Amino acid sequence: MPGGKGSRQLIVSLHDVAPPFEATIRRQLAQLTGMGVDRAVLKVVPNWHGSHPLARSATLVALLRAQVESGSEIVLHGLEHRRRGSLRGPPPLRLRAALFAGDAPEFLTLSPAEAVDAVLEGRRMLEAAGLPDPTTFCAPGWLLATDVRRALPAAGIRQVAGMFALYDLSRGLRRLLPALGYMGADPAQEAGVSVLNRLLEVSVLPRAPAVKVYLHPQGAGSAAEQRVMARVARLVRNGWTAATYRELIGDR
Repeated sequence: MPGGKGSRQLIVSLHDVAPPFEATIRRQLAQLTGMGVDRAVLKVVPNWHGSHPLARSATLVALLRAQVESGSEIVLHGLEHRRRGSLRGPPPLRLRAALFAGDAPEFLTLSPAEAVDAVLEGRRMLEAAGLPDPTTFCAPGWLLATDVRRALPAAGIRQVAGMFALYDLSRGLRRLLPALGYMGADPAQEAGVSVLNRLLEVSVLPRAPAVKVYLHPQGAGSAAEQRVMARVARLVRNGWTAATYRELIGDR
């Protein structure tokens, strides 16, 4: 099992797991397996943009079931992964969404009650597909107002994954988690993310007990994806061990 005494935990997080990206997700998982990453966090969108319900994609559902059997974790990643109204929440979050998130900030357009309903619907859709009921949630773009996060236990959510933290709602804890990755976005945004990756590598990573590496199917085959995959390979060679959010927070 990963996460033994003294080990450093590597969480590889695949975002936007949805039928339109199945071929890329398969390739990324195969590449990770070849590197020695035997489990991942799969951030599943139950109904991508309102027109790709997961249950209609038997091959992707079968892949996800096999991944769960091998130790991977299913995380609910929004419901449709698209805006559903005007942006709400504190000005810094709205500005970040407007500048960087495009059409993704679904849960920054929902009230707490609407967000609870969306999470419950997402859980129902995953159940209809025969997948495990997730207890961890990650908002698209990691954009989630505090009042919405506090409402999510009413929808059966125990953990919320942010960009640089994991929130244990059931115990009122927050664990900081350095994160490296790529967005599959425009070149200017990707350049900024690459600089942030390098800063974290030289300042935080040498002392961190755990790190998250995030991948997106958008931008597959890009130089950004290749750089991040090379980082994953180096971490594994240096003794980092694949883990999931459940294992990181002790909710097995």
